[in-house]
This record gives sequence, C-alpha cells and structure tokens, in this order.
Amino acid sequence: MAATDDPVALVAKANARGPTTGFTDVDDNAEPLPAGFDTKNAKIFTPLKVGDLTLQHRVVHAALGRSRAAHSTESPLAVKYFEQRTTPGALMISQATGVSLKSKAWPWSATLETKEHQAAVADIIQVVHKKGGFWFQQLTHVGRCTSPGLVKHAHKEAGLGPPSYGYLPVSSSAVAETGVNTHSGEPFGVPHALTVEEIKEILADFQRAAALAVEAGADGVEILSGNGFLLDQFLHDNINQRDDQYGGSVENRSRFPLEVVDAIAEVVGYQRLGVRVSPFSNFHETDGSQPLVQLLHLSRELARRGIAYLHVGEGRVSRNLGIAENLSRLVAKGIAPEDISLRPFRRLLRDTAPSNSRHTPTVLVGNGGYTATSGILTVQDDLADADNHSVHTTATPFIPGYTSYSNFEEYEGNKSQAGHSDRPDTDESKAIRQDGANDAAKNSRETPNKRVAIIGAGISGTVTAAAFQRLGGFELQIFERKSVPGGVWVYDPVSTTIPQFPAAEPSDINPPLPRPNSPFPLDLPRSTQQCFLSSPIYDSLEANIPYKVMGGATDFNLPPPANNEHYLSVSEVTDFVAKATQKYSSITQFSTTVEDVQNLPQGGVRLLLRQENANGTDTWYEEDFDHLVVATGHNSVPRVPKIPGHETWKGDLQHASTWRSGQEFKDKSILVIGTSESAIDLVLQSLPHVRGDIHVCQRTPHPRCPNVFDRPGVKLVTTIDRFTENTIHLHDGSVLHGIDAVVFATGYFYTYSFLSNVRPPVGPGGHRVPGLYQHIFDIHNPSTIAFVGVVNASLTWLTWEKSAFLVALFWSGRIKLPSREAQEAWEADRLAEKGEDMFHVLELPYERVLFFDQLNELAAEYLQQESADDTLLRGFPFEFILALIAGRPAKLKKYDLVEDVGGRGVIGPAILDTVK
Repeated sequence: MAATDDPVALVAKANARGPTTGFTDVDDNAEPLPAGFDTKNAKIFTPLKVGDLTLQHRVVHAALGRSRAAHSTESPLAVKYFEQRTTPGALMISQATGVSLKSKAWPWSATLETKEHQAAVADIIQVVHKKGGFWFQQLTHVGRCTSPGLVKHAHKEAGLGPPSYGYLPVSSSAVAETGVNTHSGEPFGVPHALTVEEIKEILADFQRAAALAVEAGADGVEILSGNGFLLDQFLHDNINQRDDQYGGSVENRSRFPLEVVDAIAEVVGYQRLGVRVSPFSNFHETDGSQPLVQLLHLSRELARRGIAYLHVGEGRVSRNLGIAENLSRLVAKGIAPEDISLRPFRRLLRDTAPSNSRHTPTVLVGNGGYTATSGILTVQDDLADADNHSVHTTATPFIPGYTSYSNFEEYEGNKSQAGHSDRPDTDESKAIRQDGANDAAKNSRETPNKRVAIIGAGISGTVTAAAFQRLGGFELQIFERKSVPGGVWVYDPVSTTIPQFPAAEPSDINPPLPRPNSPFPLDLPRSTQQCFLSSPIYDSLEANIPYKVMGGATDFNLPPPANNEHYLSVSEVTDFVAKATQKYSSITQFSTTVEDVQNLPQGGVRLLLRQENANGTDTWYEEDFDHLVVATGHNSVPRVPKIPGHETWKGDLQHASTWRSGQEFKDKSILVIGTSESAIDLVLQSLPHVRGDIHVCQRTPHPRCPNVFDRPGVKLVTTIDRFTENTIHLHDGSVLHGIDAVVFATGYFYTYSFLSNVRPPVGPGGHRVPGLYQHIFDIHNPSTIAFVGVVNASLTWLTWEKSAFLVALFWSGRIKLPSREAQEAWEADRLAEKGEDMFHVLELPYERVLFFDQLNELAAEYLQQESADDTLLRGFPFEFILALIAGRPAKLKKYDLVEDVGGRGVIGPAILDTVK
C-alpha cells in the first residue's frame, strides 16, 4: 500500500455494501437500502440450517442482557428481557456467563456454577422455547480483565480464601493490561500465569457450566473466545509468552480454546456449539502480531470439528481506538484491506468440510455495529450466513420484515429495567409507568405517610430528604442545630469550637445533656455546653475531590470552578450548598438539637428536642416519629489523643478545627501532629510565616502524596512520647526544644450521645459506629433508625443519596435486608480486616466502586419491578474514575509535586530549585 493511501478508504471500498461502507463515521442510519430493494424477500428473513437446528430467519440475538444478575444469578428481569425479544425460530444467545464463582468478573455479572444459577437460567430458556426460539448459553472466563479487588470480592462472596498466588487475576502469562478497570477503578494488576494444572481446572469449569446449561434446557453453547477475555489472551502473542504446549506457535496458542471446545462438545455435541472470535479488535489490549493468521488457524480447526457456527466480529469496534486508527493498526500488520472483513472466514468455511460427513458445515455469523442497511446487505451479499445485531437492535424485539431504520432502536446499556418495555416512546412503557403512579397514589390514599425525622441539614441530611421525596410516601422533618442549613459547608471566619486537651473519647468532650425531670414542653435557661456549631473549613480550603465527582447527587451537581480547574474553592462550594439546601428549609427546624431518643413500645421513636430561642432560653419538647435518619456528619467534634505531660506543657495547644490561616503562626515555631489534607494545607500555608522549620509528627504517610513533606522548611519526626514544661520528647529518643505551639490535626469523632438509650456507644476512640450494616442500617433498630454519611472517603455526595434511597426502600417494604446473623457476620468480617480506625473508610478505589454495587444488590428485588426507579441504583460512574485520574495532576501541582513511576507524588522543580 502506498504511503499516501488512506487505509479507511481502502478498507471501506473493499467492504462496501450497497450505499453504506460500514467503515466510516458517517451516520449509516441515514443510508437507505438500494432503490427497489425487495425487503420482504430479503435473504436475512429466510430460514438457515445451523448445526442440526433450523432457524426461521438470520437475525441472531447479541450476547447481551441487562447485567442485573444479583449475586451471580440471573434475575426475573432477564426472563422478561428475552421473552420480549424472542420470535419463532430465532437464535437467542445469552449474556456472557462466567463458569465459576471464584472467577466472577464483576458485580451483576452472571455465573453458571450452582443449581440456583441453573434454575434461573432455566426460567429464561422456558420462555424462549415457549415463543419458539433456540437458546445458546454463552460461556466465558475473563482472565486478566478483572483486578485484585474484584478477585478478592469474588473469592469472599464464594466463601473462599485467597489462592496460593494471592488475589490476582489470571492469564496465559504475567502480562498486565494497562489502565484501570472500569468495574473497580483500580489498575488491572499483573496477572498470575496459569499453570498447566490450573488450566485443566478451568477446562473442567467450562465443561461443568455447559452441562448445567444443557440440563437447564439450553439448545447449545457459545464459547466466547474473543473480546480480550481469557481464551483470547491465549491466542495473542503480545500476551501469551509461554514456552510450553500452550504458547510459542500458532498451533500451541490455539490449544487451550480448542480443548475447551472439545470438552464442551462431549456434553452438547459439535453441532450444538458456536464460537465467538474477534480477529480485528484489540479489546483488552489483545494485539498480537498475527491476528488474522492466528484466528484463521483456529477457525479451520473448528470447521473441521463441525461446530454449528463461527461468530466473527468485524473491524468496526476496538479498544479506545477510532475506526481509522484501528484499521491503520491492522494494515500495519500486513493484512490486506479486503481481508479486514468477513471474506477470509467466508472462504475458509467454504473450503473446509467437517471431518464427520453427516455434520452440517459450519455457518458464518457476522457482527460489529450493523445498522439496518449494513446488516441486511451483509447477508444479502453473501458475506455471512447470518448476522448478530447488538448496538442498533438489542433494544428492539426481533420483528422479521424490517422496512425502515425506525425498526432499529439504539441499545443504551444497563440503564433501566426490562429493556423494550422501558423505552419512553412505547405504549407498554407508558402504561407501566402510569400503573406504577396509580398504585403509588392509591397506596398514599389508603396508608398515611410515615413520619421520618432527619437529624442534620448538611449535605448528608439534605440528600436524604431528596432521596425519600423521590420515592414518596414519607412525611419528613429535618432538625438542624445551626441557624442555617449547609452543615460543615457553612464557613465561620472565627471558630467557636473549644477543643479539649486531651479528648481521647467522645464522652470526654461531648457528653449527653442531663434530661430535665419536669413535664414537656418546658422552657429553661440556655445550656452552656458547647454544641460544636463551627465548621472546620479554613480560608484557603480547596475541595480535595474533583467537582464532577464530589457532587453527583441528583439535585446537587456542582458547577465547574471559575478557574477551569478540577477543584472548587471553599467559597464556590459554600455558595452552592447555601442555595441548594434552601430548597428544604420549609421542612427544617433550625437551632434545634436532638438530646435523646427513646424506642416506643408500639414501634417508632420519641425524640427529646431542645430549641434555642432568641430570648436566651431553651424550649425542651418531645415529638414522635416512625423512623429516624441520623445524618449529623463526623467533622465537628475534635479528637485529641492523650499524651503524657500535656498538662505541664507551657506552649500553645491547638486543634486544626479552629485554624483559619497560615498567618496565625507568624514568627512561631510549630509542631503539627497528623498528615491529613488539612494538615498538609496547614503546613504549606504556614511555611512562609513561621520561625524556623515546621516539625511534622507523622505516624503514617499520606496515602496519595506520601512525599508531600519532603521539602525545605519541613522536618518529619516520629510520634510524641511525652511533654514537659518546655520540651517535647519523641519515641525515638530525640527531644524538641523551642516549640511555641502544637497543632493536633488528628481528626474528629463519630459521636451520638443522644442515642445512648437505644444502641451501643461508639467504639474506642470514636472511630467506629458499632452495629451498622453496610455503614447504614442499624442492626439493633433496623425498622426505626438508620445512618447516612457515616461511610468515609466515598468521594461523592451521590453515595449518601444512594444510601438514603436504600433506607427509604427498606422502610417502605420494597426490599429486605439479610438476616441479622448475616449482617453481624459482615460487620465482624470488616472489623477483622480493617480494624476500628479504618472500619468506615473506603480506602481503596475498588472499595468505593464495590460499595455502590453491594448497595445495588440489596435493591435487586426492587429492581425486578418494571416500574422501579433505578436512577440512584446504578454502578459507580466510570466518568467519576476518569475525573479522579484527570484531576490528580492539578492536585499534585498545588502541592508542587510531580507523579513518579510508582504513582507517588514527589517533589517538583520549584521546590528542588529552592534546595539548589
């Protein structure tokens, strides 16, 4: 090919189908069929013999479902989905189904290993057969296309410990995929190279899953040997670097996929077996040097065996590549433009007869972004015997006799419930939603709304109100101790918080107020005990989460920063929050604290409330509610660890909660205890003003910027052993002299003194709220009390709104929780793994993503309803992961750090120049 030749034009010319090339970014939906084309008698709507089955038309259902397999088991939604799409004589392929629980790809993916899995698949097959269709179960193993966190989750869910090689993905060789996994937000990780014995175990998993499918009534099995999954990883020499019988040559690289085929054929027979391959894509970085040669060899072996069909993906789709880039990639490998198509496979199948003369020759099924025109003409022009429609037709039942593009509806992925019936323009969809609205209205008339008290008008309390209002059926009342809404995002120029030194336990600084003995309501003199009304935010605070991630709740999408960066300033956030929370002021009682909670014998709770009056008195009164949501946050009551000798220390003691500006320490020598974001800002902003070096007492480095304090003017020291009048003794034996002030950036307590009569106190050091399931549901009082906002490092307000929606679903009877024993087992397992201090912290990226999925799985029963509102029941948005990645350079720049190879922030040029 000449250097000036355009590979797209050459490939498009070689693959032209009537008026559409099929290989351009032009809107093919605008291209009509050729004038005079006889649609009624089009070949695509004629019968086809596939193995020993006869299809009534040649439109094959794509291997897609709704990814709603709760706990690895297909849901009733899948039954509805496939029932809507099956027509007589249609070939229906299941969604990709894993062959073992321990190799489960990601939450909501289907697995076929147990009798429970089998029964759910049998329900789908029954409706497909009832409508006259044929069912092929697609089986797969994702191999390295998962990540360590997901592997760990799969093993724990299956009740298994770690493999001998740890929680690692597996593959043909120890070659990692780059980037992050969309289902976990963490790097894929270097996989474990499978041993021969482990390969045999996976082979047995495939055969067992096939047997379960056949017993469930499946007409056949499709093996996914493409799309970058495990079998495909064996085929490509950029991944498969083995030197045993499974690597090194085209033949050896085909061995494992062929062994899987032969093993499953023992169960179902070759004539009931299809194989899916993707020779022209580089999904999951399957980018071997000889993709066409490799796949033609495999296809020839499959045709000799007499499999029912070969399912080949065309070159329209690839991994993170545009069409032109992908085609150029293939041409650069020496593949002729005319062969970047179905043609080589068509020729091979015509030239290769099954070794068993009684077998029907293997037919060719094409797929890859077909539109109405390209799909119909692919079969009409004899490029394939049948074709598989996914992107443009999966949302439409198969209706033979397509006459216009309006018959092909865009597939939108895992967005709603059952599929076709959830399209907004269908009569069925409108009827379902109207029925749901009518039922809700009827229930509302027949059943009085349940009264729900929400403590806190900050973000967690406000999104709780939004979530409950979204579901409906509740009467809400918010109680807020401040005089305005906004919680922690209400800026106080001067803090009124009075830290206590020490305050090692919440009871040291925030004990419950004594309960008055007189009958209520009652007016008393104003309580003098501090209520921690001041926010800890400081003058130059910048949000530490990108704005696209930080908001994300349905009514709380933060605007972009004025400086076009990723992070909002404190004033931008506080201004937004002040406006957004005003929406709920009409249901908020301000200047009111909840002092005590009592369970009522008949159910519900009684709150003891104290409202501060303008005349300097407090009105104490009681009010009853059906439910209580605690949304008080956990950044108000300062924690100060106990250090011997602090009472003799003559210098200043301060907590970061009261700090506002670096100028506060002008001409002072300071020691900062802690390495949180606030500690980093305090140190860096005080550097220009202090006297001498700032000493930082660091127990553990900051998890994302471990080297942030490696700069001139900052000295890292070990932890403090004791104070004396003028000196500070460290655990390494060194002594600090001349320190004027010690600043504790040691965090805040979880503290709920008002709940002392209904549940256990918080754990040691105020780090954990005992008796919570999934950080939300009160195991001791499940029907009356829940918490929103306890989970930490979840990054987004959407987490809290999702949590609240789950609570509303539970209290409305739409979902059930696991048994108390199961909830307590979850708590015990997490405590054993994370400990008290980190129990509520979603420390690792995959934990945040999985938390969303685990909450969604709690709502699986609700999601099976066709009128379900799933807006708040979707996975952790991948755009959030991308925003976090995109925002990291700006965060490092703020600290004058640069990224190094290990993903750590290291000192940047500006700081290095000061050293020189």
